[in-house]
Amino acid sequence: MAQDKNLTIQDIAQKAGVSIKTVSRVFNNSPNVRQQKRDLVLGVAKELGYRPNISARQLASKRSFVLIHFYDNPNMDYLAGIYDGMREACSEQGYYAVAERLKLKNRSYKDALLDYLTRNPVDGVILSPPISDDKAVIREIEKRDIPCALISPGVKKRNCINVFIDEKMAGQKMAEFLIDRGHTKLAFISGLDSHSASAQREAGFWAAVEAHGLKRKDMMRIGGDFSMQSGFTAFNALAKSNKNITGVFAANDEMAIGTIIAALRAGKKVPEEMSVVGFDDSAFARAMWPPITSLAQPIEDMAKFSAQKIIDWIDTKDREQSHYEFATEIMVRGSCP
Repeated sequence: MAQDKNLTIQDIAQKAGVSIKTVSRVFNNSPNVRQQKRDLVLGVAKELGYRPNISARQLASKRSFVLIHFYDNPNMDYLAGIYDGMREACSEQGYYAVAERLKLKNRSYKDALLDYLTRNPVDGVILSPPISDDKAVIREIEKRDIPCALISPGVKKRNCINVFIDEKMAGQKMAEFLIDRGHTKLAFISGLDSHSASAQREAGFWAAVEAHGLKRKDMMRIGGDFSMQSGFTAFNALAKSNKNITGVFAANDEMAIGTIIAALRAGKKVPEEMSVVGFDDSAFARAMWPPITSLAQPIEDMAKFSAQKIIDWIDTKDREQSHYEFATEIMVRGSCP
């Protein structure tokens, strides 16, 4: 429903049967409003198509009502999941969700962060890998007492909200999935060394190899960078080896896609001659042919939860706790049935 430009908070108050002050407190996310009245006011506002003026709220509360996601990740599907989750939580609470890239390869990335925070006040920050492991970035945010959530950090931070999956166990589950299907000669394609998640997934891979008594000399570890091109390159390394690898675990779906495309171009049948599994359960993995068996991490839910917890922190000046683990699930498809 489009908003009637003549609608005011007086109209909302009258329709809801509450005071104008109560409506104002609800729209400013004041903690001093009972949940029943908050739900009533927000329900009436939604029914009438009313949205509070963000500029007026900013002036009244001296807050920006902006949450920002700082990232440095080439995986657009992953980033879209984070933004969609953030935006949903922010929209429900009258906040704006924005995103800004920090290029960690540039020596001036810390200056870029400081410049952004100086020019653009924000109420909360979400960091995703690899920035969620960057001590310099986290330290600057903490100095400014800005509530911060870390998605998939390698090392949990006591003063931040930590939202994560068990990366090592997830990697072990994927390797065991291949082993349970008769594959005894496996390859792991890693992501960037700067991503602790990739290292943890690799640790899980080797844990599965050891637990099943397989020989390390029959395995391959191929360095990648999370890009599709590195998946192409990885298959070339596989083709040149004499290990007769039949099962491949790529640390993300884009590398799995690159591996499969290169294999099919070379005349190798997937999954008949080589099975490939990925990680993230991206839209690309589902659309690929054959569709890719992948480990699904609920990244959109994780981002929404992170934003909700930041907003709660802003409103209450406190955190209930700082560690939140999410479950994962293997989505079985044609690349390794």
